[in-house]
Amino acid sequence: MNDLAFLAYFPDPFDVKDSRYFLRSGTVDSHEVSGRDLSDFAGLLVTYEAQVLIDDMRRGGFHPPSRLVNIDDGIRLRVGRAKDDGGERLWDVWHNLISHFDSPQRAQLFEKVVRSKTHRPDVGEIATLLAQGAQALSGLWTDLQAALQHRGELARFLDVDVPVQQIFHHRQAKGIAVDKDSAMSLLRHVANEKYLAYSKVADKLGRSPAGLGFWNIQQHLEKTDASDLAGEIDGGRLRELFKIIAGRSEFAREYLSYSDADRDETVLRRSAVPGGRLYPEFQAHGTVTGRILVSDPYLQQLRRKYRKIVAADHGKRLAYLDYAQFEPGILAFLSDDKGLINAYNEGDLYDALSIAVFGNANSRPLSKRIFLAYSYGMTTDRIAKLLLGENTGEDALALMEAKIKAFFFAFPGLETFRQSKQSELSENGFVSSLRQR
Repeated sequence: MNDLAFLAYFPDPFDVKDSRYFLRSGTVDSHEVSGRDLSDFAGLLVTYEAQVLIDDMRRGGFHPPSRLVNIDDGIRLRVGRAKDDGGERLWDVWHNLISHFDSPQRAQLFEKVVRSKTHRPDVGEIATLLAQGAQALSGLWTDLQAALQHRGELARFLDVDVPVQQIFHHRQAKGIAVDKDSAMSLLRHVANEKYLAYSKVADKLGRSPAGLGFWNIQQHLEKTDASDLAGEIDGGRLRELFKIIAGRSEFAREYLSYSDADRDETVLRRSAVPGGRLYPEFQAHGTVTGRILVSDPYLQQLRRKYRKIVAADHGKRLAYLDYAQFEPGILAFLSDDKGLINAYNEGDLYDALSIAVFGNANSRPLSKRIFLAYSYGMTTDRIAKLLLGENTGEDALALMEAKIKAFFFAFPGLETFRQSKQSELSENGFVSSLRQR
């Protein structure tokens, strides 16, 4: 087989139909292969929804190919937009594949069969559809490479993202050991925690919070002390803003407690079943900022007090790694601000920010969020209003903003770097990853 091939597949999530795999290379027309053939394929193998493929192969008793490329991650890197900035639709692999089929109808049928949303066609039609899918995937890959090259991201995708993908493909296939007994015990604790938080949130809203999340709670915020965030439409961003205002908003604290307990309960229930293993999905480019995302279940977001359900495999040990001040350290290097470099090397920048703004180091977690919010472009007046509330007097807001400015403006190189990235974004419509060789 050649070094580069494209895989179109129809999974069998219900174990009632055979999974079907078709490969296409530059010199060979699409042809059907077995799960064993895929496991043994040594070349670069481009496909869609790799997490679904890995689960499908695991159920069949096969390990994933050693160089499997999830084209979905490349699409996210090319789009570079957050979910609520139109990114979700633009990320969608099926949205991107449509133009590479003979007709939108064929593309839609292909997607429905992949996702088991329609009856499978007969054997001959399946072969034709998979051949067309592999060809469409090849065309999309050509376009994607050109787009990533234009953005200066192709080398990053192939040299960084794809190797990282392989690590997580292997981990998803192998699974993660969990302690069922510990999960059962912790379930009782988190259920009580969730009920208490649920009651408090329901009382504040005058209705049940069931069915509400950070993506649709905005319409109810006018009734709460978090009303200044009622216009925020980005659910992921809203969660972070809730964490910033939690010090002055009782509703934000209670809703965060309810949301966290609800998510933890879901993970613990998944962990309390026989088998002793979870097989979460890993996305190497899970967010617009390039953060790795672990989902189904969201094991990555499990709060520390519940993480003891994760167990070591036989003969292994668990290690907890924490990159203290990771982002400030990178910013200090990239901005080449000598004062920021010295402050990073000599102490804790989050503690320093807490002392500068609040007079003590007790607000380190909140100061970390302030530091990251500012670094990602939030203005100092916006941060001050979030911390104190928009109804706070002008003098108090001005004083808070002055404290925040005094801290950050002490590092002029950081501000210059920040402004240069904003200018690059305004001029080009995107910013590229910075790679140091």
